[in-house]
Parts: sequence; structure tokens; C-alpha cells
Amino acid sequence: MTKSSAVLACAIFMMLAPVNALAQACDSLATIRWILGSWQAENDLILTQENWSQVSSSTYEGRGEVTRKPSGAKDGVETLRLVEMSGGIYYIAKVSHNDLPIAFRAVSCGDDAAVFENPRHDFPKQLVYRRKAVDGLVVEVSDGASGGFTLEFTRQQ
Repeated sequence: MTKSSAVLACAIFMMLAPVNALAQACDSLATIRWILGSWQAENDLILTQENWSQVSSSTYEGRGEVTRKPSGAKDGVETLRLVEMSGGIYYIAKVSHNDLPIAFRAVSCGDDAAVFENPRHDFPKQLVYRRKAVDGLVVEVSDGASGGFTLEFTRQQ
């Protein structure tokens, strides 16, 4: 290896090291325990709620619900599950407009964020959950590029 290629390799390693430090292997639900609880996001038109509970050391169950304000009409209900299996963590969503559940594999997770992806799904392809302090949760739902939306949740008692 020449001196210039060694310097280049070292520079690339130094640029990637912070990314690798944040992107921990996702093989245990304990890594994302912070997702548990009741969360709520709202604006003038819509109330969105997510509730997560631990049912075993390898399964968290959740429920997502969207309600239109002020009519109270339910716009969508999701049954959610985080499952530790086959050496990874999977986010499984069953929504009313799909006959079958959709699975997303955790590609990175840690003390403050978890990223789930399914590049074969039409939309979304990526779900990013980020803990924001103790009482906040930001969820980015995207096509993996520039399309999507963000929800800012507050922890409920």
C-alpha cells in the first residue's frame, strides 16, 4: 500500500467512524425500549396516536390511530408490532387498506433513533423513529428519498 492510498483509507475510515458509532446492530428490542408508552401528535385537523407496550422480551405491540377533528371520524387504524427474530428486529404494520401486514427490517438503532426499511414496499419505504428528549418522539415516514411526512409526538400519561 502506498503512502497516499494509506492516507486516503485513513481519511475514509475517519469520515465513516461517526456513522458506524451511531448505527448499532439491531438485534435486541432492549436497544429501543424508549419507544414504549403512549404518544400523541396533533394539529388543527388531525389527532394521531401511537401506543406501544412490551408483551415479551422479544415482542412489543403497538396501535396507531388517526382521528379527524372535529368530526371524530377515524381515518385509519394500524396494528403494529416490533419483533426480535432471526438475528434482527422487524417492524410489522397491519393497516386497513392492505390485506397482509408489511414488514420493515431495522437497519440501525440505538439510544435515540431506530431506522426501519423495506425497499420493495410502495410507500413508505422507510420509517425513522427518533427520541426527542424524554417526552418527545419524531417519526419520519418516507419513500426513502424526498417524499413523505413527519409527525412530532408528545408522551402521554
